[in-house]
Amino acid sequence: MRVASVVPLALSAGACGKFDMSDLFGGSRKKYTLTPRGDRLVRWLQNEGRDGMMDPEPFAVMGLVNGGRDIPVKQMAMNGKDGRYVISLVGFRSVHEFVLHRTVNDSLIVFHHCDTKFTRFSSVRYQRNGKPQFITDTAFAEADFQQQLAFWFDQMPGR
Repeated sequence: MRVASVVPLALSAGACGKFDMSDLFGGSRKKYTLTPRGDRLVRWLQNEGRDGMMDPEPFAVMGLVNGGRDIPVKQMAMNGKDGRYVISLVGFRSVHEFVLHRTVNDSLIVFHHCDTKFTRFSSVRYQRNGKPQFITDTAFAEADFQQQLAFWFDQMPGR
């Protein structure tokens, strides 16, 4: 008789889905799927960004391949004091990724691919009438990436 009364309790606890023992002892602190700043940036782009499709060529150089098809993104663009800044939330893989890009001198676009922890994976130069090229100068790439990132952090609501 006793065994039968334990079974419904075990079944109901297992049916609750993911169970975290820390919740039992007051450990229900905020858990981020991303960094807190990355989480806010993703939500901002999802809520206020516009749907767009990007040319797959520079993305392929950065390792973001969608079978030769255009890349679906949520995108936001703003003018800065030194050019036009664009941030894209890449939407075709199972993780959130950002591509930051800006126009320099109306002919060169600099792209940076990063994750939601703002770790830069790769950077590409793209001349308007040329082919995208991987940026091998890591000092230049990192400095430009930090400049673009700082621009978006300044624009982001709720800082």
